[in-house]
Amino acid sequence: MRIAVIEHAEAGDYAEYISSLINEKAAEHNYQIKTWSNSVPAFQQQVAADAVIYIYIESTSPLLLSWLYNVKIPSILKKTKAEIVIDLNGVASAKIKIPQYIIAADFIFNHEKQQLTSLEKFAVKHLNESVKNAGNIFAYTKRNLNAGGLKQDALHSILFSAPAIFKTYEWHDKLMIKAQHADNKEYFIAVIEDDAVNDFVLLLQAFSKFKKWQQSNMQLLILPKYEVLGAAITEKHKTYKYREDVRLIENIEEKTIAAIFASTYALVHVTENKPHLLILSIAMQCSLPVISFIDNDVSEYAAGAVLFCTEKNADALGNTIIQLYKDENLHTQLKQKAQQQAVILNREVFANKLWQLLETAAHS
Repeated sequence: MRIAVIEHAEAGDYAEYISSLINEKAAEHNYQIKTWSNSVPAFQQQVAADAVIYIYIESTSPLLLSWLYNVKIPSILKKTKAEIVIDLNGVASAKIKIPQYIIAADFIFNHEKQQLTSLEKFAVKHLNESVKNAGNIFAYTKRNLNAGGLKQDALHSILFSAPAIFKTYEWHDKLMIKAQHADNKEYFIAVIEDDAVNDFVLLLQAFSKFKKWQQSNMQLLILPKYEVLGAAITEKHKTYKYREDVRLIENIEEKTIAAIFASTYALVHVTENKPHLLILSIAMQCSLPVISFIDNDVSEYAAGAVLFCTEKNADALGNTIIQLYKDENLHTQLKQKAQQQAVILNREVFANKLWQLLETAAHS
Protein backbone atom coordinates (compact mmCIF):
# COMPACT_ATOMS: atom_id res chain seq x y z
CA MET A 1 0.00 0.00 0.00
CA ARG A 2 1.02 3.60 -0.48
CA ILE A 3 0.83 5.73 2.65
CA ALA A 4 1.08 9.51 2.40
CA VAL A 5 2.23 11.34 5.55
CA ILE A 6 1.70 15.09 5.83
CA GLU A 7 4.05 16.75 8.29
CA HIS A 8 5.17 20.21 9.35
CA ALA A 9 8.35 21.19 11.19
CA GLU A 10 6.23 22.68 13.99
CA ALA A 11 4.03 19.59 14.39
CA GLY A 12 5.66 18.61 17.71
CA ASP A 13 6.64 15.56 19.76
CA TYR A 14 3.65 13.35 19.03
CA ALA A 15 3.98 13.86 15.28
CA GLU A 16 7.66 12.86 15.48
CA TYR A 17 6.74 9.81 17.53
CA ILE A 18 4.02 8.58 15.16
CA SER A 19 6.40 9.19 12.25
CA SER A 20 9.05 7.04 13.95
CA LEU A 21 6.57 4.17 14.42
CA ILE A 22 5.52 4.38 10.77
CA ASN A 23 9.14 4.30 9.65
CA GLU A 24 9.95 1.33 11.88
CA LYS A 25 7.06 -0.72 10.49
CA ALA A 26 7.77 0.42 6.93
CA ALA A 27 11.37 -0.75 7.24
CA GLU A 28 10.19 -4.04 8.73
CA HIS A 29 7.93 -4.62 5.69
CA ASN A 30 10.57 -3.44 3.17
CA TYR A 31 8.65 -0.32 2.20
CA GLN A 32 10.19 2.55 0.31
CA ILE A 33 10.39 5.70 2.48
CA LYS A 34 10.37 8.76 0.24
CA THR A 35 10.08 12.54 0.52
CA TRP A 36 7.92 14.14 -2.16
CA SER A 37 9.60 17.05 -3.93
CA ASN A 38 7.56 19.95 -5.29
CA SER A 39 10.50 21.01 -7.46
CA VAL A 40 10.73 17.73 -9.39
CA PRO A 41 8.09 16.69 -11.97
CA ALA A 42 5.82 13.90 -10.76
CA PHE A 43 6.83 11.51 -13.58
CA GLN A 44 10.47 11.73 -12.45
CA GLN A 45 9.66 10.73 -8.86
CA GLN A 46 9.68 6.97 -8.61
CA VAL A 47 7.22 5.68 -6.04
CA ALA A 48 7.15 1.97 -5.22
CA ALA A 49 3.93 0.00 -4.89
CA ASP A 50 4.63 -0.25 -1.15
CA ALA A 51 5.79 3.14 0.02
CA VAL A 52 5.58 5.79 2.70
CA ILE A 53 5.60 9.21 1.04
CA TYR A 54 6.32 12.23 3.21
CA ILE A 55 4.75 15.52 2.12
CA TYR A 56 6.29 18.38 4.08
CA ILE A 57 4.58 21.74 4.37
CA GLU A 58 6.23 24.88 5.67
CA SER A 59 3.64 27.63 5.73
CA THR A 60 1.92 28.73 8.96
CA SER A 61 -0.32 31.32 7.30
CA PRO A 62 -4.02 30.35 7.72
CA LEU A 63 -4.72 31.47 4.14
CA LEU A 64 -1.90 29.39 2.66
CA LEU A 65 -2.70 26.41 4.87
CA SER A 66 -6.30 26.48 3.60
CA TRP A 67 -5.03 26.51 0.01
CA LEU A 68 -2.62 23.66 0.71
CA TYR A 69 -5.28 21.42 2.25
CA ASN A 70 -7.98 22.23 -0.30
CA VAL A 71 -5.91 22.37 -3.49
CA LYS A 72 -2.21 21.48 -3.33
CA ILE A 73 -2.20 18.40 -1.09
CA PRO A 74 -5.19 16.69 -2.79
CA SER A 75 -3.38 17.21 -6.10
CA ILE A 76 -0.17 15.62 -4.78
CA LEU A 77 -2.09 12.66 -3.37
CA LYS A 78 -3.57 11.97 -6.79
CA LYS A 79 -0.12 12.08 -8.38
CA THR A 80 1.35 9.69 -5.81
CA LYS A 81 -1.69 7.35 -6.03
CA ALA A 82 -1.68 7.16 -2.24
CA GLU A 83 -4.23 4.79 -0.71
CA ILE A 84 -4.32 6.37 2.73
CA VAL A 85 -3.12 9.64 4.24
CA ILE A 86 -1.99 10.44 7.78
CA ASP A 87 -1.88 14.09 8.72
CA LEU A 88 0.56 14.72 11.57
CA ASN A 89 -0.67 18.29 11.95
CA GLY A 90 -4.17 17.26 13.06
CA VAL A 91 -5.98 18.51 9.94
CA ALA A 92 -8.21 16.60 7.50
CA SER A 93 -9.70 18.06 4.33
CA ALA A 94 -13.05 17.38 2.65
CA LYS A 95 -11.19 17.64 -0.67
CA ILE A 96 -9.20 14.48 0.08
CA LYS A 97 -11.14 11.43 -1.07
CA ILE A 98 -8.98 8.61 0.28
CA PRO A 99 -9.14 7.37 3.93
CA GLN A 100 -7.65 9.91 6.31
CA TYR A 101 -6.10 9.63 9.77
CA ILE A 102 -5.18 12.62 11.87
CA ILE A 103 -3.30 12.79 15.14
CA ALA A 104 -4.61 14.39 18.32
CA ALA A 105 -1.54 15.74 20.06
CA ASP A 106 -1.55 17.35 23.50
CA PHE A 107 -2.61 20.77 22.21
CA ILE A 108 -5.86 19.28 20.90
CA PHE A 109 -6.80 18.09 24.40
CA ASN A 110 -5.32 21.02 26.34
CA HIS A 111 -5.53 24.00 23.97
CA GLU A 112 -7.38 26.12 26.51
CA LYS A 113 -4.33 25.95 28.82
CA GLN A 114 -1.53 26.34 26.29
CA GLN A 115 0.00 29.01 24.14
CA LEU A 116 -0.45 27.67 20.62
CA THR A 117 1.65 28.04 17.49
CA SER A 118 0.00 29.29 14.30
CA LEU A 119 -0.24 25.74 12.99
CA GLU A 120 -1.84 24.51 16.22
CA LYS A 121 -4.36 27.35 16.15
CA PHE A 122 -5.30 26.35 12.60
CA ALA A 123 -5.76 22.71 13.66
CA VAL A 124 -7.88 23.62 16.70
CA LYS A 125 -10.04 26.00 14.66
CA HIS A 126 -10.79 23.24 12.13
CA LEU A 127 -11.00 20.39 14.67
CA ASN A 128 -14.70 19.54 14.27
CA GLU A 129 -14.38 19.68 10.49
CA SER A 130 -11.25 17.51 10.57
CA VAL A 131 -12.91 14.94 12.81
CA LYS A 132 -15.79 14.73 10.35
CA ASN A 133 -13.48 14.43 7.33
CA ALA A 134 -11.05 11.95 8.84
CA GLY A 135 -13.20 9.85 11.06
CA ASN A 136 -10.13 8.12 12.51
CA ILE A 137 -7.77 9.71 14.99
CA PHE A 138 -4.52 8.61 16.66
CA ALA A 139 -4.33 9.98 20.21
CA TYR A 140 -1.47 10.11 22.73
CA THR A 141 -3.93 9.52 25.59
CA LYS A 142 -6.84 7.26 26.49
CA ARG A 143 -8.92 10.26 27.56
CA ASN A 144 -12.01 11.12 25.54
CA LEU A 145 -11.71 13.91 23.00
CA ASN A 146 -14.38 16.60 23.14
CA ALA A 147 -15.04 17.27 19.47
CA GLY A 148 -18.31 17.61 17.61
CA GLY A 149 -19.44 14.50 15.74
CA LEU A 150 -16.61 12.28 17.01
CA LYS A 151 -17.46 8.62 17.43
CA GLN A 152 -15.34 7.31 20.29
CA ASP A 153 -14.62 4.06 18.41
CA ALA A 154 -12.80 6.22 15.84
CA LEU A 155 -10.35 7.39 18.52
CA HIS A 156 -7.33 5.07 18.63
CA SER A 157 -4.89 5.34 21.53
CA ILE A 158 -1.30 5.11 20.33
CA LEU A 159 0.56 6.12 23.47
CA PHE A 160 4.15 7.32 23.63
CA SER A 161 6.51 4.39 24.12
CA ALA A 162 10.27 4.08 24.44
CA PRO A 163 12.61 2.66 21.79
CA ALA A 164 13.93 -0.82 22.54
CA ILE A 165 17.40 0.53 23.31
CA PHE A 166 16.08 1.79 26.67
CA LYS A 167 16.03 -0.98 29.25
CA THR A 168 16.95 -1.87 32.83
CA TYR A 169 20.56 -2.59 33.81
CA GLU A 170 22.10 -5.01 36.27
CA TRP A 171 23.97 -3.45 39.20
CA HIS A 172 27.44 -4.19 37.78
CA ASP A 173 26.53 -2.45 34.50
CA LYS A 174 25.28 0.55 36.47
CA LEU A 175 28.62 0.80 38.28
CA MET A 176 30.43 1.27 34.98
CA ILE A 177 28.09 4.08 33.88
CA LYS A 178 28.36 5.82 37.25
CA ALA A 179 32.13 5.68 36.95
CA GLN A 180 32.01 7.24 33.47
CA HIS A 181 29.47 10.00 34.12
CA ALA A 182 29.09 10.61 37.86
CA ASP A 183 32.42 9.93 39.59
CA ASN A 184 31.13 6.59 40.91
CA LYS A 185 28.24 8.33 42.70
CA GLU A 186 24.48 7.88 42.69
CA TYR A 187 22.59 10.47 40.69
CA PHE A 188 19.20 11.85 39.78
CA ILE A 189 18.44 12.66 36.15
CA ALA A 190 16.41 15.48 34.58
CA VAL A 191 15.64 16.39 30.97
CA ILE A 192 14.73 19.97 30.10
CA GLU A 193 13.99 21.99 27.00
CA ASP A 194 17.18 23.39 25.51
CA ASP A 195 16.40 27.00 26.54
CA ALA A 196 14.17 26.35 29.58
CA VAL A 197 16.02 28.65 31.97
CA ASN A 198 13.16 28.76 34.49
CA ASP A 199 13.05 24.96 34.68
CA PHE A 200 16.82 24.86 35.14
CA VAL A 201 16.79 27.41 37.96
CA LEU A 202 13.94 25.57 39.66
CA LEU A 203 15.93 22.33 39.49
CA LEU A 204 19.04 23.97 40.95
CA GLN A 205 17.09 25.55 43.80
CA ALA A 206 15.41 22.24 44.66
CA PHE A 207 18.71 20.36 44.44
CA SER A 208 20.32 22.93 46.74
CA LYS A 209 17.72 22.15 49.38
CA PHE A 210 18.42 18.44 48.95
CA LYS A 211 22.20 18.92 49.20
CA LYS A 212 21.92 21.03 52.36
CA TRP A 213 19.86 18.26 53.95
CA GLN A 214 21.87 15.32 52.68
CA GLN A 215 25.44 16.62 52.91
CA SER A 216 26.75 13.90 50.56
CA ASN A 217 27.98 13.39 47.01
CA MET A 218 24.65 12.57 45.33
CA GLN A 219 24.68 14.14 41.86
CA LEU A 220 22.18 15.54 39.37
CA LEU A 221 22.67 14.90 35.64
CA ILE A 222 20.76 17.25 33.34
CA LEU A 223 20.22 16.39 29.68
CA PRO A 224 18.78 18.65 26.95
CA LYS A 225 15.60 17.44 25.31
CA TYR A 226 17.41 17.62 21.99
CA GLU A 227 21.19 18.03 21.77
CA VAL A 228 22.57 21.18 23.44
CA LEU A 229 21.50 23.37 26.34
CA GLY A 230 21.26 27.10 25.76
CA ALA A 231 23.99 29.59 26.64
CA ALA A 232 21.92 31.14 29.46
CA ILE A 233 21.70 27.75 31.15
CA THR A 234 25.42 27.00 30.90
CA GLU A 235 26.23 30.47 32.30
CA LYS A 236 24.01 29.93 35.34
CA HIS A 237 25.61 26.54 35.89
CA LYS A 238 29.08 28.14 36.10
CA THR A 239 28.09 30.17 39.20
CA TYR A 240 26.00 27.51 40.97
CA LYS A 241 27.24 26.58 44.45
CA TYR A 242 27.00 22.81 43.91
CA ARG A 243 28.08 22.87 40.26
CA GLU A 244 30.57 20.04 40.83
CA ASP A 245 27.61 17.77 41.58
CA VAL A 246 25.40 19.00 38.72
CA ARG A 247 26.54 17.76 35.33
CA LEU A 248 25.26 19.01 31.99
CA ILE A 249 25.30 16.09 29.57
CA GLU A 250 25.20 17.21 25.92
CA ASN A 251 25.88 15.89 22.40
CA ILE A 252 25.82 12.19 23.25
CA GLU A 253 24.57 9.18 21.32
CA GLU A 254 21.27 7.50 22.05
CA LYS A 255 22.99 4.39 23.43
CA THR A 256 24.79 6.56 26.00
CA ILE A 257 21.56 8.31 26.94
CA ALA A 258 19.96 4.89 27.42
CA ALA A 259 22.81 3.77 29.68
CA ILE A 260 22.58 6.95 31.79
CA PHE A 261 18.82 6.49 32.22
CA ALA A 262 19.18 2.84 33.15
CA SER A 263 21.70 3.64 35.88
CA THR A 264 20.00 6.56 37.61
CA TYR A 265 18.27 6.67 40.99
CA ALA A 266 15.16 8.55 39.81
CA LEU A 267 13.87 10.97 37.16
CA VAL A 268 13.06 14.50 38.31
CA HIS A 269 10.47 15.61 35.77
CA VAL A 270 10.28 19.42 35.68
CA THR A 271 8.66 21.35 32.86
CA GLU A 272 7.12 24.79 32.82
CA ASN A 273 4.94 23.89 29.86
CA LYS A 274 3.70 20.50 28.63
CA PRO A 275 5.05 17.28 30.14
CA HIS A 276 7.71 15.24 28.37
CA LEU A 277 5.69 12.09 27.79
CA LEU A 278 8.30 10.24 25.74
CA ILE A 279 10.79 10.84 28.56
CA LEU A 280 8.27 9.45 31.04
CA SER A 281 7.78 6.34 28.90
CA ILE A 282 11.57 5.91 28.84
CA ALA A 283 11.64 6.17 32.63
CA MET A 284 9.01 3.44 32.89
CA GLN A 285 10.96 1.14 30.57
CA CYS A 286 14.05 1.68 32.72
CA SER A 287 12.04 1.03 35.92
CA LEU A 288 12.67 4.51 37.30
CA PRO A 289 10.71 6.27 40.03
CA VAL A 290 9.53 9.72 38.90
CA ILE A 291 9.22 12.97 40.82
CA SER A 292 6.87 15.46 39.17
CA PHE A 293 4.42 18.26 39.69
CA ILE A 294 0.77 17.20 39.47
CA ASP A 295 -0.44 16.72 35.90
CA ASN A 296 -3.14 14.54 34.29
CA ASP A 297 -0.87 13.28 31.52
CA VAL A 298 1.91 12.44 33.98
CA SER A 299 -0.65 10.49 36.04
CA GLU A 300 -1.62 8.47 32.98
CA TYR A 301 1.92 7.68 31.84
CA ALA A 302 3.73 7.19 35.16
CA ALA A 303 0.67 5.84 37.01
CA GLY A 304 1.75 4.53 40.43
CA ALA A 305 5.45 5.10 39.70
CA VAL A 306 5.33 8.85 40.36
CA LEU A 307 5.74 10.79 43.59
CA PHE A 308 3.86 14.04 43.09
CA CYS A 309 4.99 17.38 44.42
CA THR A 310 1.81 19.15 45.53
CA GLU A 311 3.10 22.72 45.22
CA LYS A 312 4.85 24.06 42.12
CA ASN A 313 7.89 25.68 43.69
CA ALA A 314 11.52 24.83 44.42
CA ASP A 315 11.05 24.37 48.17
CA ALA A 316 8.29 21.79 47.71
CA LEU A 317 10.25 20.03 44.96
CA GLY A 318 13.30 19.82 47.19
CA ASN A 319 11.20 18.30 49.97
CA THR A 320 9.80 15.70 47.56
CA ILE A 321 13.31 14.72 46.42
CA ILE A 322 14.30 14.33 50.07
CA GLN A 323 11.17 12.26 50.77
CA LEU A 324 12.01 9.78 48.01
CA TYR A 325 15.69 9.55 48.90
CA LYS A 326 15.19 8.79 52.59
CA ASP A 327 12.43 6.20 52.06
CA GLU A 328 13.94 3.12 50.44
CA ASN A 329 10.67 1.21 50.70
CA LEU A 330 8.91 3.93 48.74
CA HIS A 331 11.70 3.93 46.16
CA THR A 332 11.37 0.16 45.72
CA GLN A 333 7.57 0.37 45.41
CA LEU A 334 7.81 3.04 42.70
CA LYS A 335 10.37 0.99 40.77
CA GLN A 336 8.00 -1.98 40.82
CA LYS A 337 5.12 0.19 39.60
CA ALA A 338 7.33 1.49 36.79
CA GLN A 339 8.03 -2.09 35.69
CA GLN A 340 4.29 -2.76 35.56
CA GLN A 341 3.63 0.43 33.61
CA ALA A 342 6.34 -0.46 31.07
CA VAL A 343 4.26 -3.49 30.10
CA ILE A 344 1.38 -1.15 29.21
CA LEU A 345 3.61 1.29 27.31
CA ASN A 346 4.85 -1.38 24.92
CA ARG A 347 6.27 0.05 21.70
CA GLU A 348 5.84 -3.12 19.65
CA VAL A 349 2.16 -3.35 20.61
CA PHE A 350 1.46 0.25 19.61
CA ALA A 351 3.45 0.01 16.38
CA ASN A 352 1.58 -3.14 15.35
CA LYS A 353 -1.76 -1.56 16.25
CA LEU A 354 -0.98 1.51 14.14
CA TRP A 355 0.10 -0.55 11.13
CA GLN A 356 -2.95 -2.81 11.35
CA LEU A 357 -5.24 0.23 11.41
CA LEU A 358 -3.54 1.60 8.30
CA GLU A 359 -3.82 -1.69 6.43
CA THR A 360 -7.50 -2.02 7.34
CA ALA A 361 -8.28 1.53 6.22
CA ALA A 362 -6.33 1.20 2.97
CA HIS A 363 -8.15 -1.97 1.98
CA SER A 364 -11.62 -1.03 3.16
